[in-house]
Amino acid sequence: MEYSTVKGCLKDTDKDTLRGLIDRFGEDLVAEYWRQGYSLDSMEEAYQGQYRSDADFAQELAEELGSIDRNVSWPHTCIDWERASRDLMMDYFEVDGHYFRSL
Repeated sequence: MEYSTVKGCLKDTDKDTLRGLIDRFGEDLVAEYWRQGYSLDSMEEAYQGQYRSDADFAQELAEELGSIDRNVSWPHTCIDWERASRDLMMDYFEVDGHYFRSL
């Protein structure tokens, strides 16, 4: 991570928190998250995981929340995950394939 980025990050959070975030997420993701204007103090809590697309994220989240009725067979239930993800992304954001909840 560049010195200027580290210096800026340390204005946003303490050294131990920054070190922990870098250990967990890597320098590149932490730096990009911070560059996009998000507070590093909320990064850990906001993190939702890494996904290939908004649609994959929306589907996984719906499954985790139990929002999909597994008793209904496929021909009767067809979800447009691209459309669902557009609505969902009002409360979430993505940085380099990693998804975060807006806090």
